Amino acid sequence: MDKLTKLKIAVLGCGYVGLPLIIELSKHFSVLGFDIDQSRIKELRSFIDRNGDYSAKEVREAEAVFSFDKQKLKGFDVFIVAVPTPVLNDRPDLSCLIGAAQTVSSSLSSGNCVIFESTVSPGCTRNVCLPILEKGSGLKAGKDFLLAYSPERINPGDQSHALCKVAKVVSGLDDKSLKFVSRLYEKIVPSIHEAESLEVAEASKLLENIQRDVNIALLNELQFCFDEMGIPMDSVLKSASTKWNFNNYHPGLVGGHCVPVDPYYLIDEAKKFSANLPLIAQARKTNEEAVINFCRKILKKLKCPYASSYVLIHGLSFKPDVPDVRNTQVPSLKSRLEQNGVKVDVYDPTVKAEVAKNSFGIELLKKLPAFDNYHLIVSPYDLSIKRGGRSR
Repeated sequence: MDKLTKLKIAVLGCGYVGLPLIIELSKHFSVLGFDIDQSRIKELRSFIDRNGDYSAKEVREAEAVFSFDKQKLKGFDVFIVAVPTPVLNDRPDLSCLIGAAQTVSSSLSSGNCVIFESTVSPGCTRNVCLPILEKGSGLKAGKDFLLAYSPERINPGDQSHALCKVAKVVSGLDDKSLKFVSRLYEKIVPSIHEAESLEVAEASKLLENIQRDVNIALLNELQFCFDEMGIPMDSVLKSASTKWNFNNYHPGLVGGHCVPVDPYYLIDEAKKFSANLPLIAQARKTNEEAVINFCRKILKKLKCPYASSYVLIHGLSFKPDVPDVRNTQVPSLKSRLEQNGVKVDVYDPTVKAEVAKNSFGIELLKKLPAFDNYHLIVSPYDLSIKRGGRSR
């Protein structure tokens, strides 16, 4: 019998990253899902996934235990940290990560393994997390416990690239840690790529999302340029995509927890080495300003006075067909239009009304309205603008 199957695994963080891990790992191991959000834990105990990725049946069949009690973490063999790493004022905010590392350290025992999945700057696992674990536990990494880093690749709402369907990058503090984490994740993913160091794995995660940010920034810049020239962007993309090596990105307001966040982690770390990243910084600036340019584009298509204009924003979440509103730029777009006197409604059937209200003070429309009620219908996902049926 495989000795791994006897492992008890605790996953810290039951969100978009943690819950898929809990679901898949529970098919092979005894798993505890831990989160400081008590409402989230209570929902999961009732088999409710507020993110809509898993049905009640799937959560129930996982047979995982969910808790917000730190004492329940005692006696586990593996700790996987999958907590948010956002930015605050364009600087990395490691408060959740540091808190999770401190929590793990108080339950850490000799022979355990700690794996970090949260997106971080190169060197963070070694230079920030490791000292916290050692100080709080009195143990030595590499000698008394194993330490690994494996960047998450969760794409909310994308079941074709779910955790169990994509390759997993893994890394370890030493060879023993690397081999252990490889064997562990082999149970739930189709293939493993062993990075040569913790820093390589950390940097690879940042590269994956920074590449997207830079490419989307290029498309956003071209979108507004071609618009001024009277050239339809969708037609340009269709023509360009006929070339075999064309990368088919699209313009749009960039939101979510990864793409608009990860560049700041590398920019901040690069400063410590006197390395400048002007292209990455400009791409981030371009995508942050896309909402301003989109607002201007909308206003140009409306007639003054704007107070007589009605606009429907079709979508609130950061991308279509998901309830995830993290870092969505739609509230900013709505506010900018309203500051110019435009009357704005927002419709998104995937986002819960209470989330929109509590997070942004936005009253979502309960059903898709007739487009004849509006002068324009706009999409934050592709920056498209369509004429409604409302006349002046």
